Amino acid sequence: MEQINKKYKHHIFVCINERDSGDCCAKRNSTEILRILREHINNNGLVHEFNVTKTKCLGHCAEGPTIVIYPEGVFFKKVCVDDTKKIIDEFLTL
Repeated sequence: MEQINKKYKHHIFVCINERDSGDCCAKRNSTEILRILREHINNNGLVHEFNVTKTKCLGHCAEGPTIVIYPEGVFFKKVCVDDTKKIIDEFLTL
């Protein structure tokens, strides 16, 4: 095993969990939120500064989509596509 010494300025996890019944983030455009955030990073040459990762359940299905941002450990629930600009401006800009 070899350790990689890389620390991102921010690492954002976007829940894309899909459930057959009941509420879930996937039913509320979480994959579109993930796409927009990743597209911003890729299109602006920021892949070595920031990371956006899809994840399964973050435990707030009824109030999703949910994202968590590290290193702060800040959770956001009820995130919508319109919120991506604020997330980009606050957390994904040098």
